[in-house]
Amino acid sequence: MDYVKALFSVKGLVIVVYVLIGLFVNTASPHIPHAAFNLAALHSWVQYFISIFFWPLSFWHPTFTVGQWPAGSVGG
Repeated sequence: MDYVKALFSVKGLVIVVYVLIGLFVNTASPHIPHAAFNLAALHSWVQYFISIFFWPLSFWHPTFTVGQWPAGSVGG
């Protein structure tokens, strides 16, 4: 019974909104995996569900990558 109470509480509503935003952020055509019964398809679906739950990380764009050195460094 506590599970149902949690679903209809403020915390439950926040969780539902968070997951729905993740679904809408990740429903563009390259993001939705194709249905199949092999290991590659399973891997695609796992990545899809991870991207739904960690969608805020899509806004993170690090300034340093392997192919681009920071200005003023030895490699740049």
